Amino acid sequence: MLLCRHLGSDAARTSLEDDLARRLSDSGRTVLITPHLYHLPHGSDAWHEIAALPGDLAVLGWISPRAIECLLREHAGIEPAIAVDLSGPDDPFAAIEAALAPAESPGDVRELDLPVSARWYPVIDRSRCTSCRHCLQFCLFGVYEAQERRVVAVRPDSCKDGCPACARVCPHGAIIFPLSDEPAIAGMPGTVMQPDAAARRMFYVRTGRHCPLCGKVAEAGQQPAPGEAACVECGAPVERPDEAPSLVHEEIDALISELDALTPGGEGE
Repeated sequence: MLLCRHLGSDAARTSLEDDLARRLSDSGRTVLITPHLYHLPHGSDAWHEIAALPGDLAVLGWISPRAIECLLREHAGIEPAIAVDLSGPDDPFAAIEAALAPAESPGDVRELDLPVSARWYPVIDRSRCTSCRHCLQFCLFGVYEAQERRVVAVRPDSCKDGCPACARVCPHGAIIFPLSDEPAIAGMPGTVMQPDAAARRMFYVRTGRHCPLCGKVAEAGQQPAPGEAACVECGAPVERPDEAPSLVHEEIDALISELDALTPGGEGE
């Protein structure tokens, strides 16, 4: 069991954490208490302790389950059996007991008392990242680098506090800021960040890249005239409405083609 404390001095949260540790120990669980996962620096002794934990790992913390899973994969190289957000509506103790087999040995509680400070940085969901490098090209603060064909947040603490711009521009919803007030950016269940239209247009203006949909290079201040069609990807004016391609339409066309290939009598036969 891994129980991650909140950062700060919230008495109610501390009480909940202590109560959960006691109840889990009383039920036979071995509990390791650590500081807040998101605020642990890379290479912290806590990550080594976590990586060495035996058996199926259940994790309780104050960020979304998806964020917990991504952090553990990145820094400890492990996949938790279950991750529970302590700020969520469900009973965390009941969730753990339902997910894990009954304990057969006496419980125990051990706490790692390590200093941590508040941080704000991007967490990359490797299951969604395609290493398109849009985040690297868009970031103003030098957070990202390309290493061995993948994008890595090599200077996470260079990120500006409260800035989730790279999450807004990511075409695959692969970037999480666990402390964001926006559920999709925080990686909350049932949400995936969709590319923000304004951020995508700014991306093409800043990088000077050709838009993959309309083929144009967006220019600063370029706006379609009233009644003029605009590319849904980069915002550049297009001459006719049928030249304003739609990502949704392209995805639907691709899906129909795949279904035709799988259906007897379809184009794939």
